[in-house]
Amino acid sequence: MKVTIDRDGCIQCGACEQECAEVFLVDGGEAAVIVEKYRKGDPGEGDVPDSLVDCAQAAESACPVQVITVG
Repeated sequence: MKVTIDRDGCIQCGACEQECAEVFLVDGGEAAVIVEKYRKGDPGEGDVPDSLVDCAQAAESACPVQVITVG
């Protein structure tokens, strides 16, 4: 399933990584990225397997600035 992060709006709070470290990474004061394994070129775009959709959706819900989209 497609997952995107509006990295310009990301506040680097780490909520996405806390909810779903298998998909999201916040490192060194930079905006969140999709982990390399699931990334599609752009660090804010990726495809995750069905087994991680619930995890990614939990991160989407946890994001305080609503910059994550799953689906």
